[in-house]
Amino acid sequence: MTGFMPSIYKDELVYSWFARYYVHSGYSAYVFAIEDLLERKNTRPDLEFISHLNLHAREIITKMIPMEELVLYHTMFPCYRFAENTRLCNALKSMTDSGEDVHHLLPVSRNRTSGQPHYIKYCPVCAAEAREAYGETYFTRSANIRNVDICAKHKCKLKNTNIERSGKQSARLYVAEVEIRDIEPEFVKDGLELQFAQYMTDVFQMDININNTVAIGEFLNSRLEGTKYLSARGKARNITMLFNDFMEFYKELPNQGITKLSQMQKIFTGYRWDFYDVCQIAFFLGISINELVNPKLPERSQTELFNEKVARLYDTGLGCHRIAREMGCSSSTARNANRIKSKAEHDYSGRKGIKRDDWEKMDEEMKQQVQRVCKQIYHNNGNRPGHVTVNAVCRALGCPDKRFDYLPKCKNIIYEYEEKKEVYWAREVVWCYQELIKKKEEEEVCWRDIRNVTNMRKNNFMSTFPYLEKFTDVETAGKIKSLLPI
Repeated sequence: MTGFMPSIYKDELVYSWFARYYVHSGYSAYVFAIEDLLERKNTRPDLEFISHLNLHAREIITKMIPMEELVLYHTMFPCYRFAENTRLCNALKSMTDSGEDVHHLLPVSRNRTSGQPHYIKYCPVCAAEAREAYGETYFTRSANIRNVDICAKHKCKLKNTNIERSGKQSARLYVAEVEIRDIEPEFVKDGLELQFAQYMTDVFQMDININNTVAIGEFLNSRLEGTKYLSARGKARNITMLFNDFMEFYKELPNQGITKLSQMQKIFTGYRWDFYDVCQIAFFLGISINELVNPKLPERSQTELFNEKVARLYDTGLGCHRIAREMGCSSSTARNANRIKSKAEHDYSGRKGIKRDDWEKMDEEMKQQVQRVCKQIYHNNGNRPGHVTVNAVCRALGCPDKRFDYLPKCKNIIYEYEEKKEVYWAREVVWCYQELIKKKEEEEVCWRDIRNVTNMRKNNFMSTFPYLEKFTDVETAGKIKSLLPI
């Protein structure tokens, strides 16, 4: 039974909050606190994110603070703000709704970097201020941004605890008040490391604009316009020159994120979005914090402006060699500027010789058929209900896997039947219970009967409890919940 839950402090890690709960509730061992908070008592509490909460703990916590706010302001989630927007939104939704493991949703590194272990860190001045204000200290997010070794607020060195940030760390709760020592702070002078630490910390603390779909690679590319790292026409990056100047600029920085040209190349092409690396490039290019966290692309690219200016110069009667000197490009580029056309996006619907008009006709003709199949899978004529997905409909109709990528109307019909796996399980459990009470007395039905029919684990069965009343009355839902022994 979850005991007293203390208030969570500003910028406090969820792990630190749970550790304080363990102390304030008076448990004789941390394993009992973990058992009351998490789904399994042998779960290793995540140091940076939120481990799988049990239903009772989730209910209590969400009454104190919304789950989305807990993820955004009390975990290290902002370190992944530069990930692809769709992936970031799906990760936030999954962590908020079902508490899914973040390691399956975002590129979270579990390993050591360059063989060096990472530890939970703290600022001695912040710890002293917390003890004076609250009578206890706690672990903060700002002190645990990877590769940042200076407290941006107090300009002093961060200190390591003995708690290693590793997947091999023991499953226990380390209390900040015990682990953080009261030591003399080591202040640093103003320099590149301090300035960059302040820059990264400010970026980390900024709100995440989840609706901004601008890819960070495209944005950084746009900020090369007008520099020596981009050709006059804006089509070729001098990535080697950029990398060399970058490494020279950061040569005295203790922690190097980008050490290979290929790593930088992947950021500009959208295949890498490490928080530290992106901040390094942005700081080097002089991008402000507000511009970085709310990226916007220019209305017109350097290529478009270049082509228009060349066209105007041609209209004045200048030749290609004179224009080349004016524009700072080769004569061949000036000669062909208005002849080069942007490559059109490939229409993949044409791979099999089917025209777009045919796809639209097929989309309209298959709507009723798709609607009928979705109902069939969902209800299954009173038998065990099915889970409606695009793949399930494809199998039922005998269509190729990618067919519905070209049939948007049919795909929208399938999405109308879309439901979370917990909701589907709830529908399945209600059907199973109703079938069981037809064959035996209600008092004889037990949890094992549900499990044998649905092949459902206990934690999956418990996750259906909030949704049972969508498919049956309150009394029946209560009977189903009571099947599970406490």
